[in-house]
Amino acid sequence: MKSRKEKAKASGIRRKVAVVIVSLTVAVAATTGMAYADADIAGTLSSWFGKKTDIAMQSLAQSVSSETDKQKARLKEELKLRLEASSQELDAYTDEQKKLYAQAIEQYADALIAGMSIDNTQDREQIRRKLLTIADSAKAAMSALAESYAPPAESYVPPADRPAGEAPAEARDGPGAPQTPQTQGSPSVADAVYDS
Repeated sequence: MKSRKEKAKASGIRRKVAVVIVSLTVAVAATTGMAYADADIAGTLSSWFGKKTDIAMQSLAQSVSSETDKQKARLKEELKLRLEASSQELDAYTDEQKKLYAQAIEQYADALIAGMSIDNTQDREQIRRKLLTIADSAKAAMSALAESYAPPAESYVPPADRPAGEAPAEARDGPGAPQTPQTQGSPSVADAVYDS
């Protein structure tokens, strides 16, 4: 038989082994639980950030779309107002120029008639009628030009053949740039309008 001392020693060793086994089991269980908790937290955070990102992207897309539609409507209205104002200014300018040129033509015809020194009244009357016919024809041509004006379309179509950033020819030269060359020699009807 074993002595009491040997029994106590064997019992102490068993206890130590049991304590070590229990400690190792607790340590492994705690470590495994933490690993699963880390994986769970990472998955939860990833899912939450994904949902928040989707919501933010949808909100941003809706906001951009709404603002784009609002600005398109504002731009369309402003363009319409400016086109109407431009059309009215152009009509007024055309009427003014028509009156000036008609007056100049009439004054020129009167000056020619007054300056003639023809004794024959029949020839004088014939020349006067021809000059009045020319003046009437010029007035009719100017009226036809004024009536044939059509305002531009209200929709904007960007030019496909112009490089980005380059100004159109109208913006470079200006809408009021002279289009007809000046000739030297006898005064024209336009010179008579601006001289008077």
